[in-house]
Amino acid sequence: MKKFILFFFPLFLLFTASLNAQLYNSWKWMHQSPQGNELRWVKMWNANTFYAIGAKGTFIKTTNRGVNWTFHHISGRMSGIPLQRANLLNAWFFDPNTGIVTGTYGSIFRTTNGGVTFDSVPGNPAPVNATITGIYFINNLTGYVISGQTGYRLMKSTDGGLNWNAGFGTAPPYPNPYELYAFNENKLLVLNSLGDVCISTNGGYLWNTYISGTLVNLYKVAFTDANTGFVCGDWGRCRYTTDGGYNWINMSGVLFDRNIHFFDIKYRNGAVYLTGNSNYLWRSSNYGATWDSISFIAPASVLPWSNYYYSSDFSVTGDTMITVGANGSMYQCLGPSNKITHSRNLKKGSMRCVWSSPGFGTVIAAGAASIPGTTHDQIMISSNGGVNWSLSAFSPTSIAEFYGIDMINQNTGFICGSRSAVYKTTNAGVSWDSLVIPNMPAGLTLSCIDFVDSQTGWVFSRTAVTGDSTIFKTTNGGVNWFRQKLGPNTGTSYLIYNASMIDANTGWVLNNRPRPCRTTDGGTTWDSTALGDNYLAGSLYDIEMYNALTGYCVGSNNRVYKTTNGGATPWSNVSYTSTTIITNYSVEVLSPLECAVLGTYGTVYVTTNGGSGWTNQSLLSSIDDIYGSYLTSDRKLFAVCALNSCIFMEYAFLLGINNLSSTIPDKFALKQNYPNPFNPSTVIRFQLSVAGNASLKVYDLLGREITTLVNESLQPGTYEVRFDAKELSSGIYLYTLRTDNFSETKKMVLIR
Repeated sequence: MKKFILFFFPLFLLFTASLNAQLYNSWKWMHQSPQGNELRWVKMWNANTFYAIGAKGTFIKTTNRGVNWTFHHISGRMSGIPLQRANLLNAWFFDPNTGIVTGTYGSIFRTTNGGVTFDSVPGNPAPVNATITGIYFINNLTGYVISGQTGYRLMKSTDGGLNWNAGFGTAPPYPNPYELYAFNENKLLVLNSLGDVCISTNGGYLWNTYISGTLVNLYKVAFTDANTGFVCGDWGRCRYTTDGGYNWINMSGVLFDRNIHFFDIKYRNGAVYLTGNSNYLWRSSNYGATWDSISFIAPASVLPWSNYYYSSDFSVTGDTMITVGANGSMYQCLGPSNKITHSRNLKKGSMRCVWSSPGFGTVIAAGAASIPGTTHDQIMISSNGGVNWSLSAFSPTSIAEFYGIDMINQNTGFICGSRSAVYKTTNAGVSWDSLVIPNMPAGLTLSCIDFVDSQTGWVFSRTAVTGDSTIFKTTNGGVNWFRQKLGPNTGTSYLIYNASMIDANTGWVLNNRPRPCRTTDGGTTWDSTALGDNYLAGSLYDIEMYNALTGYCVGSNNRVYKTTNGGATPWSNVSYTSTTIITNYSVEVLSPLECAVLGTYGTVYVTTNGGSGWTNQSLLSSIDDIYGSYLTSDRKLFAVCALNSCIFMEYAFLLGINNLSSTIPDKFALKQNYPNPFNPSTVIRFQLSVAGNASLKVYDLLGREITTLVNESLQPGTYEVRFDAKELSSGIYLYTLRTDNFSETKKMVLIR
């Protein structure tokens, strides 16, 4: 059982200064830092200011050399299944305020405020199955984009990217164009996946193909003038031309082999720079006759868990540069001896479980090692609510993967996992001691550990031994353990996926039947309960009881079940509706009516009415599968993911609205927020004279929606809701209350 620990810190304590401005998403990146999505393009305006774009609609920027970051994941079109933003692949900025990003789902999105918001282009004829890979503007008005994969087409804009014409020319020959360069409105050049260079001299109506001397993907091109240019691609291939792209000369020689791939090429101060799958940039100032390797990673920086880098940008002189790539990696050089690591990624591997104290104190996350058998970094800890992380001091020999964690209090707790591993900490996760449990078979995968007080706890196995499940129980804080069984029949194997123990006598487990099983005698015997739809096609993976009678369990095929009578009657199917088949791995219960269900594709569904209705609050910033979660008593919801040890937090989960009075008002009303001006939060009060759906939304002065505070059916009464604007800049904002019979808007002022 994932219990609420009975100590409390105010919600606002210690939090505002440390987190970067993560806009438009209630879920916040806690690890990696500042975010972990792949970055595919970077623009350096000066040594302090640079922008980057990447996967899952990511836009990220800094104006003070990485001291603070502003980022969001809402650039680009939204996909349908699963709900996700486009992967951004390329961009063109006219100045620090105005720019265009392109990518999957036919995305062409435009910003006029330095990336704070991106708007879809109304004149975008690209289909949603197109991937827009190349973009180039001749001037501030005239530019082109090229799409690859499906929906091949060349499109042109003559108004700075507001509208695009797909009917003026034809797509170049051969599939998968990766890059586009426009000399002028007549001469266009496109690179493709066959190693060819396609050139049109009549504005895209007729194309000729010129052989580069290689058959691999060519990704990027850089021209210094109308004649001299450079291209790069797979297998270490790079070429140059001195006649405008009609003939190409090998400049890679035998230096680069098939294991090297170059994704970006730049020309600065008389030198060519190549960026690819290496922890070095490669520079040549003599057309490839010789090459210099340039290290951009500080020797003392955190180990780079990926050497795939996709884009670099440089100052005019080439001495200052920024490089970005996989896992949100960002490295900056301010000269050979001044290297800055802007990204923090302590470990790879998957996270399976997490625990947090209330307030912004201890957080412990555990899972698999980055490199099984080599690295011993299965556990990460934070002492400030997940803002900063460190690796726990752990056994240099253990190769276990951890699946369950349970803390008795702030300092003392247990973890369990594969290879029959059980460890205990008494110093808030800083170090862990292995527990030897006599008679426990070797090689078990222990899926859950659950203590109901400082003395009484259980550890459960998802692997069976001698024809039955394996449960071990302690009644003296883990000093001694004895074995229990789940199955009443000898020879029957029950694989236990999770448990929710309520007290020393009462508790529940989920097994592979799948049926919730209950004990009322401390685990000596277990009784199977029924599901209302007799579900047998999958598994149930997590269960959490709010009390002895009410709880939820979840599993594959979108399944969510609820009981309000301790399983005396079959559990009710209260599953959400989704066109995507989701496996739910975790459930968190805040009250009998409020819970969150988390699972594959970063899916999060929330109910506030006991499962009668669900709201999708998925991780738009990631499609990683959520394996584990934890909900604190002060409504911080943590989620840990399958890939690269991603950790997210929703720090005001279901904060919701407060019903001040059920007395029926004589009229609808929207009150002025208080305080006003405010920093960083304010309270908005409203009253409803008739029952019905009510929505309360916040907008900026351009009418763009910032957030939805309320959107649900309410009874007559007086309500208030808190609006937290810690991630917004100073200014005037609007808030609007709408019902079937009423609408009103008021202004509020945020002052930093």
